[in-house]
Amino acid sequence: MGPSAPLWMSMLYYIMCIATLIVGVAMLVKGTVRRLYSLAVVLAVLLFFLNNFHTIARVGVDPFAYWQQSLMEGQWWAWLSLVLFLFIVWYWGWLVQRIGGQKEGQAWWKRQRWIWVVLAAAAPVIVYGVQSLDDSVVSSVRAYEPSEGRSANEPPGRIFFLYSHPFARDSYIVETDGPHVRNVVTLQAVGVSQLSHGSSTKELLLWSDYAGRHVYRLNRDTWTLVDQEAVSSPLSFASLEGEWEIRSLNQDVNTHKLEVRKGGKLLFSKRFPPYVLQVLRAEPHFYVFADVMEKEQGVLYVLDQRGSVVKEISLLTSFARSMAVFHDHLVIATKPRLTIVDPHSWRVIYWDMGREETQFDQLYVKGDTLWVSYVQRGKSGWLALNDQFKVMEKHELPSVYWEARFHGDYVYALFEPQEGDKADDAGEMNIFHLRTGQLAAKFAVPKQKHNLQTFHVMDEIQ
Repeated sequence: MGPSAPLWMSMLYYIMCIATLIVGVAMLVKGTVRRLYSLAVVLAVLLFFLNNFHTIARVGVDPFAYWQQSLMEGQWWAWLSLVLFLFIVWYWGWLVQRIGGQKEGQAWWKRQRWIWVVLAAAAPVIVYGVQSLDDSVVSSVRAYEPSEGRSANEPPGRIFFLYSHPFARDSYIVETDGPHVRNVVTLQAVGVSQLSHGSSTKELLLWSDYAGRHVYRLNRDTWTLVDQEAVSSPLSFASLEGEWEIRSLNQDVNTHKLEVRKGGKLLFSKRFPPYVLQVLRAEPHFYVFADVMEKEQGVLYVLDQRGSVVKEISLLTSFARSMAVFHDHLVIATKPRLTIVDPHSWRVIYWDMGREETQFDQLYVKGDTLWVSYVQRGKSGWLALNDQFKVMEKHELPSVYWEARFHGDYVYALFEPQEGDKADDAGEMNIFHLRTGQLAAKFAVPKQKHNLQTFHVMDEIQ
């Protein structure tokens, strides 16, 4: 497959800028044309790269598409880049006229002048039109009647599937109760990739970990917007539990900024080296897990209520997927082993399943049992640990799930479609009984315009 359209555009404008820099320097030295314009275009190219450096520093974000998105949102730096780029284009047209010195060059230049008038007039109108679109975020909701044939033995709750594209303005949520679709919701939200519950059982929290510039809270009962907040950077972590709100903003390749709010008031803001993958509030501490990717290791920062670091613990494990407190121990789902920290002595214990390298995934505390899902080469599953971290139960699946969630007495495991992109569905949802491992339900996840990103399970609204 060839490069995507945004990638080609990104390559083209960088090639054009580099060519302009070379030609501008050459014209400045040679003096063939007026040196003042050549000096101006050289400075414009340098300022253009400097102004766009923070877009290049964003991991996994295409600079050109991010520039387009920021332009639609009215970001000043994006408009400055547009002005600089238009000046660069104008410089080439000016060279045609000045170097050629012929009537053909002057005639070409006169014919193109109207383009600048159109661009100058149309650009503000286009941006204003994009910004003035309906702020309700939810543009349409297609509702379906609940199935009368729904079995009483089917797992309770609602499953929400999120579909999006990093730079497409429309996203989708499909709400189901098992195999029965209840709602298909169209959102005017760019690149949302994460979905979780909000501060109440009626709210959904949507955000992006690579491109989006907003955090949305939706009422999943009425499908109305509860809150929409612009953020300065994509998020690497977001959590909303009651009055506590925790976010980690991916500012650049060197810095993540942790923000902790209570009741809407900012308690503290602190910078950490990337990548902050998980944050857990467990009185009297905040636990922050940062991944040291080049070493395949992690660092656990322990903060007090004011945000001061009281302990920094280097770990031999990496890629934290979730954290939980279980019998006065902090448990972190990491690879290749489970990480267990005693907050009294700060002693670290690593627990594994034998010789096989394992990515521990989701943690779920239910009574005196810690349930842990895991992925290994060619297989996956979940197991139950007691307060001594001894295995009580183990349920193994013959293939690797894409994503899994614990909810109530069930395990929801999403598998990728067997035929890849050519499949008629977006994946297969398997719902298992937590303790017996018996399959309770199985159904194909419907396709939408964009790729399936994630899913979330919530209780029925009473």
